[in-house]
Amino acid sequence: MSVARTDTAPDGPGERELLAAALLALHHVTHDPVPRARVVPPVGAPRTVAVPVDPAVSFKEFADRVQAAADGTGAADGTGAADGGSGDTPELLVTRAPDTPRDGYRLVLDLSGAEPSAGHDGAPDGPLEADALVQVHRTVLEHALADPGLPVGSHPLLREEDRARVLEEFNATARDFPWDATLHGVFREQAARTPDAVAVSTDTTSLTYRELDERTDRLAGRLAADGVGPGDVVGVLSDRCAELPVAVLGVLKAGAAYLPLDPSAPALRLLDLVERAGTVRVLVQPGVMAPEGLAAPVTALDEPGLYDGRHEVPAGRGGPEDLAYVIYTSGSTGRPKGVMVEHRSVVNRLAWMQRQYPLTGQDTLLQKTPFVFDVSVWELFWWFFAGARLHLLAPGMERFPLAIAATVRAQGVSVLHFVPSMLNMYVEYVRGKGAEASGDRLRWVFSSGESLSPAAVTAFGEVFGGRGTRLVNLYGPTEATVDVTAYDCPADQGTASVPIGRPVDNTRVYVMRGSSPAPVGVWGTMFLAGVQVARGYLGDPELTAQRFVPEFGGGPGLMYDTGDIGRWLPSGELQFLGRADDQMKIRGIRIDPGEIEAALLEFPGITECVVVVDRPDPTLAVLRAAVAGPGEPVPEEVRAHMAARLPQYMLPAVYHRFEQLPRTGSGKLDRRTLRDPEWADQHGTRW
Repeated sequence: MSVARTDTAPDGPGERELLAAALLALHHVTHDPVPRARVVPPVGAPRTVAVPVDPAVSFKEFADRVQAAADGTGAADGTGAADGGSGDTPELLVTRAPDTPRDGYRLVLDLSGAEPSAGHDGAPDGPLEADALVQVHRTVLEHALADPGLPVGSHPLLREEDRARVLEEFNATARDFPWDATLHGVFREQAARTPDAVAVSTDTTSLTYRELDERTDRLAGRLAADGVGPGDVVGVLSDRCAELPVAVLGVLKAGAAYLPLDPSAPALRLLDLVERAGTVRVLVQPGVMAPEGLAAPVTALDEPGLYDGRHEVPAGRGGPEDLAYVIYTSGSTGRPKGVMVEHRSVVNRLAWMQRQYPLTGQDTLLQKTPFVFDVSVWELFWWFFAGARLHLLAPGMERFPLAIAATVRAQGVSVLHFVPSMLNMYVEYVRGKGAEASGDRLRWVFSSGESLSPAAVTAFGEVFGGRGTRLVNLYGPTEATVDVTAYDCPADQGTASVPIGRPVDNTRVYVMRGSSPAPVGVWGTMFLAGVQVARGYLGDPELTAQRFVPEFGGGPGLMYDTGDIGRWLPSGELQFLGRADDQMKIRGIRIDPGEIEAALLEFPGITECVVVVDRPDPTLAVLRAAVAGPGEPVPEEVRAHMAARLPQYMLPAVYHRFEQLPRTGSGKLDRRTLRDPEWADQHGTRW
């Protein structure tokens, strides 16, 4: 058993204070709201103690609850003391008796000596957690003895001597970048340097930089002549096709921001998004029918004469602080949120990527992410920072490893992106067919949108490592311009989880517990600051004020509350641990169950519902809805109701109807029970 030690603990703590601080330290390190430990006292029988942590409760009151639990007089609801003979052994041991057997415990906090120490079972994260456990126990005990009335959620956990390391050294990301540039400005400059190079291609056509520049100039001129300019939002209703980059760059050259719209989305959703964004015009892919009733005029991208004119567009139209795009993401309020991102934010993101993973004019980047998701942003723009080529995968083929591999091989693709679940499928396909199935040009594979497993990294290394292809794990929300951290994966990931890496250029990450930053090894909510933070949510100043708050320490701008839970590693890298709410990711797509539940509650006869996700295997995620109400809804009618309001990826595949949904002792809907598909099958009616 490995051991970590700290300096001598402060004088004065009694048995109850030591144990209370131990449970709080376990909570801070393990992200368990009800820390549960096997407690071995100096004298007497061991007991299993579990006490929920309420951040508003004072340390004195928490210690009283811990003492009651240890004495066997605590609450009988599973959060007090368990019988000493229980076969359900906790992963954690807290001992005040020397020479206590430690086998079978993941972590051990030993309080039997003059100096507290912590041990671990040799797991990859063991040293980190053991060291954090003993340090946090000491810190909590110091605050508790100094002010027992202080709420346990207000204990500052970051020691003064560690502040510079966590807040400054880990966030030392300042770097020059073209702060006055715009995306279309960068493209113009590259088109002037390499006019005859192929800029964009599909399986059936291509455009050179000169052709793309001229065509987008003419589209921008037409838009400007119609009154479109800075501050406006233009919808682009399109799948992947040669007209997509024409439309996007044309909108940007006109000074406006683009709003990606999915042709397969329900008409009601498209009508809502176009109206809520204040869209002034919608550009439509050839062959796609725009829904009737859009609150903006429609222009088909193959309209006769659209590119014939020579309307003048001022060269400086649109600036670095103007919006580049608005992308809607799933929202907990029942309606999607429009994230506003400026040119400067995207330019910084791409300048970092080009510095860290430099493309050349010989590279080909595969654009395969659906246009309405934010990963498409770097796919659509990064290539022209280096005079490379963008190849657009045929629509719908992003779901098929065979089709992706065939395109990668035929087009000499050197850069592409996968969500981890699809990466697993692709790697196994290539393993089965031989590495040559993916060609010999692939240099970088980027993965984001879901947690990347060590097994996936190892499998990637086995298949591609000998060919020099590198795997990079990216993390970031739409509200911070796609990605804010990056981790270069080794050939064999020898840790319990794959880090999400270090902050990118001009970006800062704060792991916060309440209003205080967390030390290394302690979980907290990740807040993001710097140039990549979005302007906010379009038309929703109240939600913007809730999620975009002043930067910690009086920084120059705002920081975004991600709702993601993470912790710093000693290396200065970050580890993602989960969510602070019920938000989920499916195939890299952010889904808030509240939006699906709001649509369900609009159906007559459904008065309560819960949406969860089942994962029958690592590559498959299925949405499941539990509904209840006084009526007898017809399953086909419920499905039709949902399909008319939500995109396909947000539709539950399975429904269970109940007379009433289960609730916790406090009266809240019992989501934990409903997450068990076997329980739902036994107690509900499956549709």
